[in-house]
Amino acid sequence: MIPFTRRALLAGGAALAAALPVPAPAATPDYRRLGLAEPAFTIDPKLGLPDLQGTLHGIENHRGKVLVVSFWATWCPPCRKEMPSLARLGRELGPERAAVLAVNVGDGQDRVRAFLDEIEHDGLTVLMDTDKTMPGTWFLRGLPVTYVLNRSGKVVLAAIGDRVWDAPEMVAALRAVGES
Repeated sequence: MIPFTRRALLAGGAALAAALPVPAPAATPDYRRLGLAEPAFTIDPKLGLPDLQGTLHGIENHRGKVLVVSFWATWCPPCRKEMPSLARLGRELGPERAAVLAVNVGDGQDRVRAFLDEIEHDGLTVLMDTDKTMPGTWFLRGLPVTYVLNRSGKVVLAAIGDRVWDAPEMVAALRAVGES
């Protein structure tokens, strides 16, 4: 029988601990490399806008999900360029974990529908700000501008200009927002 001394017990415990696999710490996404940054000021996010079918959408409708809110217009080439990747992002993240809202600023429904007929937009909810009330609420100074809200509804990230929203690194980074 081997005597259990404190020294033997500590040595054995240390050897056992060294032999066990240690999970790697979760990597924090490099948001800046992806063109995302924390907003420089506090935004009190509000929507209350209709989609193309007339249903009103508010931030509260999406609590518990990561929310990507992108402001765009049909006359804006970078906006038009990023819309398909926003739609693919919405499909990739899935409706149970996230929502991707594309808020059109200032265009009429006919013009928006004509543009959407040209692209694949499944996975994207398009909201209409025909009265241009959102630029003042969300501090928009140009388009496109996109904000990412965490599951509590707080704006945590922002992007000015177009991005490739469905790139694997971007999808992983946005999933990480939902896990924090």
